[in-house]
Amino acid sequence: MDKLELTFKVEKDTKNTRRYQEEATDGPPIVGTLYVQQWALRKLTGGDLPERVRVTVTVAK
Repeated sequence: MDKLELTFKVEKDTKNTRRYQEEATDGPPIVGTLYVQQWALRKLTGGDLPERVRVTVTVAK
């Protein structure tokens, strides 16, 4: 396994960030809670705040 792909669903919005919770997997959470700046999400989507995001985790060598 050379990467992990995790999906997160929105939990709540704070002033400038959107808090996501990792969706259930077979085992315990790998990341758990993820905070993403709202400006970055809007830049990726053209203005919307997505309900779900996918994060890929790899190891830097």
